[in-house]
Amino acid sequence: MSASFLSECKEKVLNRIDVLLSGDSKITSAMRYSALADSKCIRAGLVFASGNLNKKISTSALTDMAASIELMHTYSLIHDDLPSMDNDEMRRGQASNHIKYNEATAILAGDALQALAYETIASSLEISQPQKISSIKTLANACGYTGMILGQQYDLDAERNEYNDIKKIHELKTGKLIQAAVTMPHEGEEEQTNQLAILGEIGIDLGLAFQIMDDVLEASSDSKTLGKNNQSDMLNKKLTYVSAYGKKESVDQAYALSNRCINKLENAFKNNEAASLIALAEFMVKRKN
Repeated sequence: MSASFLSECKEKVLNRIDVLLSGDSKITSAMRYSALADSKCIRAGLVFASGNLNKKISTSALTDMAASIELMHTYSLIHDDLPSMDNDEMRRGQASNHIKYNEATAILAGDALQALAYETIASSLEISQPQKISSIKTLANACGYTGMILGQQYDLDAERNEYNDIKKIHELKTGKLIQAAVTMPHEGEEEQTNQLAILGEIGIDLGLAFQIMDDVLEASSDSKTLGKNNQSDMLNKKLTYVSAYGKKESVDQAYALSNRCINKLENAFKNNEAASLIALAEFMVKRKN
């Protein structure tokens, strides 16, 4: 895909987060440290790409939605890196939050970023009231006890051989938030019902494809390229697609999911309306980090 598209999305979102995170307290500093660190902002890109299919929504509304998704994602990474979880010391090419500050501050920074994600949607001047209610509900469902948190618990259980459904782990821990990024620009509008159903299916498949390739890259790339510890899964005895299926089968499954999403997008939308989403579906499996 065009590198400029993700770059533009990233600039909009990081500028917005920079404004949202004002102040000079230690907790604000810790939040900014992780939220403004160099990242791909793929989830933000998905919000903007999906938003291109909704002619009624403004760029400012999409920016607030994308910022909320990225804030929520950053919170999850801070907590994922904690000593009690994956105990990772590197994230996005820099020291993990609990290494830079301390464990207690990292926990608080993650909690605060999660709260700010909801506040960003609720206080947006460009998102309509029905969209706010539906978007907040979607985000809460994606990240709560039946979504990302449940996936995290299953992931921890798998380390002790108490759970073995790798597909469900990835669909919940990673896929649900990616699905929310794809559907959120269409939330709260009755005429978008059919479109939402299609985008929901696409979002969960894209999330799974993304995480499968994360497993592949962690097993085959280096820490500098990835911006995180490439030995983390092995050291933590993680259940991954590579450990369950092998590298080739994992790559094949990721590409199959990506291609299925592309076919659905091409059949559901006309006149290259979904070009950005299609490009991101391809990027999910072709990326190097």
